Amino acid sequence: MKKLFCLFSFILFLTINAYSEVYEASTLHNSVSRSDTVQGLFLDRWEILQGKNFYFDIYGKINWVFGFNVNTYNAGANFGEGAFEPTDLNLVRSYGSMTLAIPFGKHRESPEETDLIMAFTATGFHYGLTKTLKVERGSAGTETITDYKHSQFFDDIYALSLLWRPYLTVHAGIIVNNEYVPEEDGTISYFDPEVHYRKYFLAMEFMGAAGYSMNLDDGKPESIKVDLTLNPLIAFFGVNQSIYFPVIETGFEYTAAYNDEPFDSVWAKTPKDINTDYSKDSAKLLLLNLNITQRLSKNFTIEGSGSLQYITEKIYQKSDGEKIDPTKSKEWYVLLNIDPVRAPDAAGFKAYTGMSRYWDPAVAIHRNKPEKGSDIYGWIIGAEFDIPMFGAGLVAQRNFSRELRMLAETADKWSIEGNIFFRI
Repeated sequence: MKKLFCLFSFILFLTINAYSEVYEASTLHNSVSRSDTVQGLFLDRWEILQGKNFYFDIYGKINWVFGFNVNTYNAGANFGEGAFEPTDLNLVRSYGSMTLAIPFGKHRESPEETDLIMAFTATGFHYGLTKTLKVERGSAGTETITDYKHSQFFDDIYALSLLWRPYLTVHAGIIVNNEYVPEEDGTISYFDPEVHYRKYFLAMEFMGAAGYSMNLDDGKPESIKVDLTLNPLIAFFGVNQSIYFPVIETGFEYTAAYNDEPFDSVWAKTPKDINTDYSKDSAKLLLLNLNITQRLSKNFTIEGSGSLQYITEKIYQKSDGEKIDPTKSKEWYVLLNIDPVRAPDAAGFKAYTGMSRYWDPAVAIHRNKPEKGSDIYGWIIGAEFDIPMFGAGLVAQRNFSRELRMLAETADKWSIEGNIFFRI
């Protein structure tokens, strides 16, 4: 999958020279969060593909997060006694997917017709920290070098999909999480991960109205999501829905979010002494979601989304053991979209901007001013175009909630993302 990933990502690093240094992070080391992220990207892509007639789809995107400071151990600091010092790095996240679809018979000619399709998807998401250095070459001038540092993280999905359109879609596969740590000489062996997890997932969608997905680790659910789009149910009762009728979606999520791991931002159930052999507790995160999209005209829509949260156990700060009082609202965002009405397979263009609010205990740790607390406001602006065989997009954001859900360490950092796809 690493070779596939490099082919289908925007950027290809042929030679990687990493340096063995210690750094502190949280979500990067959390396989629960990373599995949820890569599965979400997989399902987001399939939400587009399942309405298309295609045989092959290749999609890639790259995301830069600037000023990604981490605490690096400097053995020469503090008069030779060593100390953790912030190092200015950039986080690069690359994502690539390839899907091969085989219809049994012909593709349907309209959304009301039925067809049967089997597909295979290989997906990879790579996290790496890079540092840019200037090297003096004497009379030859100055050369700028950008290279990876520290651990690297790879999250892969291999999945089989069965589509009986328009009635049923089923995805099943494995999620592989790997962390690769540099050796003392700075090299990395991609055949010997420092940390390795293999998990299984199942996702289903019924009649375009109800969805269910689940990740399993050692036979136990790690996360569960249930989604329901109300519009097909409303139509079942004979209510006519024009293009100006709002699209209403609800959902429920269960995640094993807090497990007293060293990378977790909080203690679960009771504070612990990190210097002792403490027993680990866990706290589950439950979310209730609502999303409404309203078409304002043939060219504009507005989208609003919100989530209420409940944490099953008390949580405490790791710094001083004080109890944390979570807000009832996990997040909300509002987007204004330029999104002209178009036929399902027609070329199109979309531009959007919006703002959000997000709460997470890790935000207070990673933001520039921790005294501001765990809730943070952000914004996003982006555009994308889509023709039947090709498309691309560009996004800029800072503290937007969807980005923080994937990685809390991006708090108060600029992020730019580009994507591209090819489909036949």
